[in-house]
Amino acid sequence: MTPETDLISLIERDLGPGKRSGRWTLFHCPFPGHAHGDRKPSLAVTNGDGGKRGPGWRCFACGKHGGAVRWYMDYRGMSYPDALAALKLPPSRADRPKPEPPIIHPDTPPASAWQARAWELIERAESVLWDERGAEALDWLRSRGLSDVTICAARLGYIPKGFNADPKAWGTPNDDPSPMWIPEGVLIPGVIGGTVWYLKIRPSHPRDGQKYKHIRGGRQALYLADILTPNFPAVFCEGELDALLLMQEARGLVNVITLASATGELNLATWGIYLLRPSRFILAQDMDKAGKQGAEKLAWLHDSKRLDIPTLTPGAKDLTDYHRDGGNLRGLIQSALAI
Repeated sequence: MTPETDLISLIERDLGPGKRSGRWTLFHCPFPGHAHGDRKPSLAVTNGDGGKRGPGWRCFACGKHGGAVRWYMDYRGMSYPDALAALKLPPSRADRPKPEPPIIHPDTPPASAWQARAWELIERAESVLWDERGAEALDWLRSRGLSDVTICAARLGYIPKGFNADPKAWGTPNDDPSPMWIPEGVLIPGVIGGTVWYLKIRPSHPRDGQKYKHIRGGRQALYLADILTPNFPAVFCEGELDALLLMQEARGLVNVITLASATGELNLATWGIYLLRPSRFILAQDMDKAGKQGAEKLAWLHDSKRLDIPTLTPGAKDLTDYHRDGGNLRGLIQSALAI
């Protein structure tokens, strides 16, 4: 690969040596759009895989991205014809300038007052889950295949009776002064890196097709992102309980992450840097229309492959169904990794 087509070497000539992370090399982004500068390297550069994925660069904070031509235009300030000439490239439709993508601002977790109340609720719900009030909820979690060790590690809990909370005590999330409704059900804390990003509740008797409810003021997050291992495969699931089950059954084979829904939007400015760690991705969303759409939205992830989850009984569609029907989740993942 010559210096003209070696994108990593080209950008290192402008920014200095980068930091290797798998097949990516990371740099501090030089472009505007970072509120306080790019303190953590967010600009990822790759020379491709020698196949269908070619060289490219992307800043997971400000959203800028492109190839060698776009780098010459954006960083060195060249015109499109001058960039082509400098790189000794013929005009290409793919290289023509495109409209700049909007700047994506990073998400921040809920404020300190919300955090304090969230931790209090997590601790109370944990305690209730393991006494007589949480017996039915605990049985339900175990019926999904979750071990007591997994339940404890995830800090799952149970809220025995719905109640209204004072929004001021929670920092008046979303500037909404109305009482905050905390419904009865299994509590799933969205804790990443010791910070509570959201609180999600699965009512014991869901109505109107809505299986889960969120406590006001939370932020969408990439669940289990903090335990992703560099240069190790990862599975993208559709929900937290599926993710916990797969992590339990396929431990040592893959890491597991989820956006907690099939249609959730991934904020790359916040979570994109974590997605540079895995060596490949298996997309294990549910086998339904929403799951298919969710997998298609993530198909851009490097070396990603959709996992067809076998349906062993009518109506089954996800990893938990497959496990409860007698399927071998560890074997399923082993087979997917072997392809």
